[in-house]
Order: sequence, then structure tokens, then C-alpha cells
Amino acid sequence: MQDISVIPDTGMLVMKSGGMLLVVCAVLMGVVYLLKRVGKMQRLSGQGAVRVRGTYHLGPKEKMMLVDVEGIRLLLGVTPAGIQTLHTFGAVDETPDVEPPHPSFFETLFHRQLKKGGDLRDYGSHEKDKSHES
Repeated sequence: MQDISVIPDTGMLVMKSGGMLLVVCAVLMGVVYLLKRVGKMQRLSGQGAVRVRGTYHLGPKEKMMLVDVEGIRLLLGVTPAGIQTLHTFGAVDETPDVEPPHPSFFETLFHRQLKKGGDLRDYGSHEKDKSHES
């Protein structure tokens, strides 16, 4: 005969599993909510009255920031003690003064291979064949 105390109570197992599933779902929903909120703040920082143009770190907790605030460009010193205006440049022209980045070596090779119409997988084999022919 079987001992009844050894047989697991299926109702209790279902309740524990369901409870843990609810906890996991709640944590997941909380993380998604926080990620959405952080994403909105990052998008708003570039669209608002203040736009960060550049940052130069002077030390672990000190940095200089170049910012545009309502059409005026400022150089700010940022420390744990506070923020100071180091220089005011005046009115800002709205044209972007940053040139587009140069393509990397990989991008250049990739575009050359695409222009040739060749298969990208056999790029290395062409180089090996040329070295054996010489």
C-alpha cells in the first residue's frame, strides 16, 4: 500500500507554478515599462530646448559640455559640485556643422564587391587564387 503523504498535491503544485508565472510576468512588464520610459526621455532630450553638441571628459567626474540652449551655444563645466558656464558663444546657426563619417575599411570592401556583382562568400578565395598565380 502507498503512503498518502508522499503523493504530491497537484492543486498546490498548480498554485505555486501559477504564482511564479504571475511574478515573472509582473517583473517583465515592469522592465518593459521602464525601458519605454527611458526611451522617451532620450528622444525628448534631442528635441527640446537643450541640445548637447559634444562632451569632453576631463576626469572620472568632471567634464566639459558644448550645448545649444534656445539658440545660444554654451560651454559648460560639469562637476559633482555643480554646473558652471565657462563661455557663451552667442547665436547658433541651425545648419549642422558635422560632416558625415567616412566609411570604414569593411564598408569600402563591401561596396566594391557589390559593384562587381560577385558573391561575398568567395571574396577571400579570389585573393588566394591571385597569390597562387603569381
